[in-house]
Amino acid sequence: MKPFTFRLDKILGYRNYLSKIAQIDLFNARNECVRREKEVKRLSEKRKEIAKSCSDEGVKGIDVPKYKIYQAYLYKIMHDLESAHTRLKQEKENVITKKAVLANESIKKKTLETLKDLQHNKHIDLSEREDQKILDEIVITGRGRRK
Repeated sequence: MKPFTFRLDKILGYRNYLSKIAQIDLFNARNECVRREKEVKRLSEKRKEIAKSCSDEGVKGIDVPKYKIYQAYLYKIMHDLESAHTRLKQEKENVITKKAVLANESIKKKTLETLKDLQHNKHIDLSEREDQKILDEIVITGRGRRK
């Protein structure tokens, strides 16, 4: 009997490729999300430091132009923090999307792998039946000659 060949092997290889690409995309999205979280934390810490510095200067007695500079800087940091939160939210949504794509690609790949396994098992069963049939014929024809 001829050896087992799976006609959809090229498609299975392509599905493996797509699955690996989806994994890489998810990994990159998660890294970007972590980077955005670090950016939010950094800006938050910077805002706290500037606010503390401004309040310390205020206790000592600060002149108006310097206070205005502090306020403008705090306003800029708050604006940056808001935009960083927005980007972080977008990255989290991107991660969720990439997870869904990876799950979809994994399901498609697993489906083809299961089909390949089923066809391989069917091929093995058929091969074993044919071998058994040949052995049975040899036994039957061999006994007939002895008599």
